[in-house]
Amino acid sequence: MPAQNAAKQIPVPIFRMLGSDPVRQYDNGLGNERQGVITLEPVYAFGGGDSAWVHWFFQQMINGEPLAFAYAQAGQENSFTWNAMQHGFEIQMPLIAQLRDEHKIAVETLGESGKWFKTHYTLTPPTAVTVTKDLDSSNKKTVWYDSRFYRMNFLWKDDGLRIRDIHLFNENFPSVYETKPVTENECKFFTLPFVDGYIWSDSNVFAGLRFKAIVNGKDVVLKGKYVLVTKNENGDLEIVWQLQSVPGKFIIVCNERNFTVRLENPSLLNWYLDFSTANKALLPFTNIQLKNIACKFEGFNYNIIADEGMLVKSNPTSFKIQPTNNTIVLQMDEGR
Repeated sequence: MPAQNAAKQIPVPIFRMLGSDPVRQYDNGLGNERQGVITLEPVYAFGGGDSAWVHWFFQQMINGEPLAFAYAQAGQENSFTWNAMQHGFEIQMPLIAQLRDEHKIAVETLGESGKWFKTHYTLTPPTAVTVTKDLDSSNKKTVWYDSRFYRMNFLWKDDGLRIRDIHLFNENFPSVYETKPVTENECKFFTLPFVDGYIWSDSNVFAGLRFKAIVNGKDVVLKGKYVLVTKNENGDLEIVWQLQSVPGKFIIVCNERNFTVRLENPSLLNWYLDFSTANKALLPFTNIQLKNIACKFEGFNYNIIADEGMLVKSNPTSFKIQPTNNTIVLQMDEGR
């Protein structure tokens, strides 16, 4: 979890390793005892040991909108031996060399990347991972956005859009291990959840915020095929999603501090974002009001504020977000 201010951050860049599959890793293992692994690590038959997956992964990294920068860490954690790693390495290393020689990627040690980062950024910059073309015949698309204030994930499946994950970052949210020693054989580290499409889901119900509308008196999932992801003139992540069957397109903007959804050419479409979870979900919402959702997680209080739009309670722990003038703006920084 990044700090929001230089005074609270450690002076060392931290990179996520292993090259997770941006589409499948998050949901992998739902309904099972533990999450599965689909990464660039060469030991995995589907992942770093599969030629089609490896080529797809690098093409998405190179061609997808990254905002500040995109990266992947090639290599193998843990004590796997050469027999398990050989096939994947012999796929990856020639491809990485080719992409380097074509000046599509730079190959560096982590130490060199850390030095580069520190010369370019004094605070964590907004970055994105963008996949607009999935493997084989899959029509899934995904965009991950993160800044020093929050992270957010969009997933398109069967032409519908679900916001699969929103977590807030707060440098004042303590780890329990600051005051209590570890007594178990696993550690748990958290950020502040607003939407958690993994922990709040099960094998039948996938939690999230879905784009819906009331059409002919019925609630329907909005659908659209065309998705364009760019960096706009302000340096923010912008997603254009063209609807089908009904007129209009959504303009979604992720700013470092807030998230905006706007419907253009609406033709009086009665749309909203609908929150749903599996029944097992233990949710952090303590008070859902028209412009604010108060939350408490691991004893820490935080808020989601609607600068534009209205939060309408469906039941004590669920809600819809309705637009005002076809716009929803959620504040992700609580004024920090």
